[in-house]
Amino acid sequence: MKKILCAALALVLSVGLFSACRPKIIQKPDTDYDVNIDIASDTEGTLRILVPTTDGGMEEGYIEALIPGFNELFPKVEIQLDRRAISDDRYMETISSAISSGEVPDLFYTNTVYYYYLVAENCIISLEPYYAAEQARYNETGGQEGLSLDADYYTEFFDMSTYDGNRYVVPRSMDSVVTYYNTEMLADAGINVKTDERLQSTEENPFTWNDLVSLCEEMSDYLVSAEGQQKYPLGYALQADLDWEAVFNAIMVSYGSQAFDEEGNVAIDSEATTAMATMLRNLYEDGGDYRIVRSSTSGSSFANGRVAFHFSSSGPASMALNAGVNGKFDALPFPLILDEDAGLTNPAIGCGFAGWGISSLADETTRDLAWQFLKYMISYDGQQALINAGMATPSIRIDLAEGKTWSKGYSDINLDAWLQWRDYKVSSKFFITQDPSATFDIYSALQNFMRNLVDPGLTGATTPRSVEMCIAICEEDLTEAIA
Repeated sequence: MKKILCAALALVLSVGLFSACRPKIIQKPDTDYDVNIDIASDTEGTLRILVPTTDGGMEEGYIEALIPGFNELFPKVEIQLDRRAISDDRYMETISSAISSGEVPDLFYTNTVYYYYLVAENCIISLEPYYAAEQARYNETGGQEGLSLDADYYTEFFDMSTYDGNRYVVPRSMDSVVTYYNTEMLADAGINVKTDERLQSTEENPFTWNDLVSLCEEMSDYLVSAEGQQKYPLGYALQADLDWEAVFNAIMVSYGSQAFDEEGNVAIDSEATTAMATMLRNLYEDGGDYRIVRSSTSGSSFANGRVAFHFSSSGPASMALNAGVNGKFDALPFPLILDEDAGLTNPAIGCGFAGWGISSLADETTRDLAWQFLKYMISYDGQQALINAGMATPSIRIDLAEGKTWSKGYSDINLDAWLQWRDYKVSSKFFITQDPSATFDIYSALQNFMRNLVDPGLTGATTPRSVEMCIAICEEDLTEAIA
């Protein structure tokens, strides 16, 4: 269904519904344009910023929190919010509608996956001229003015929006997958969270996938017992959300499984993919009454207190909003997939970003003002404003992230879980060898692959397909996606 939707939207884009605006969009933006980082404070203008309406108002709240500080710098600039539904299935439709409306956003909201589509349609510009100008100013003034990504930021999160050597998006924060666990459920199962070595992640004793699996097996045994059934009916050990790209990409990278090879050929059918898929299928089938991997149709979740472990990038303040786990959770890094005997020596942790890119249709003054807004967003004051507004994930600024100012009130939580193993963090790059317009079909093919392996009910299957069949279906879907 998703593939049909994407194909239909692409056809609509190409044959006429939005033909009035298409010539402006498909003309490739200049990547070597002039910039002005010395905008006068009395400059008048309007910035139209795209925000989702499908996230409970989170991103809108962040923008609203930035407006007062930005208007102290530029009091005559009006900020207008362009509120639109944004989801995996509707992003192309949303962007097309925004462009055809005649009121194109000056700043497009996007994330690690969506930005490829914006690049494909030339909706946003390369930000390299601004980064270069800011770095030059930083060097000239000894760090008193301008900005330096290398000096003050986790640069890998800026580099995630790189395409063809150009960065297109400024991230608002650092999103890194961690492993939450329900301390009460583990205690009920006889697992001592303070002394169990599997739950003490250090450089010498990292939390590994094998640790997680052994813990889940113990939890599953408890959940199918009479005691476990009484206290946690329909309880599960792990809410893995394996169809979330930040999770399945990290697992694929760890196993050496690839959607495409370096030449862009479909490469999903490999020994590495088979090993990974077999491991996940075994995890799904283990645990007697299917109590290890949560079925998404079960109604059980970590948030409602019925699942012991959960992969998430939410910060502790966000997790605490869930009454089912408030006051009884802690966190570990994403488990490292390490097994020298099996040849698994390159573990990966999923991460990504959410942020904004500048419209290629903005005039020079608006473009420069949009940059000033993004620059304020990642400044110390801007990041602090986001934190005060509830941003519960680590700041992309090193000083604020490591100072733990993003998590006040949660000093009893293992906050290093979000910051550990920085060298292992990867974003999803399985789109890179393909035209960005194929992004959503590729994403859909890999999502369905994971669902076929561990949640077949979501794909309409009455019984689990074999691992070989799951791989064959994915290979066919990927081939169609890039055709």
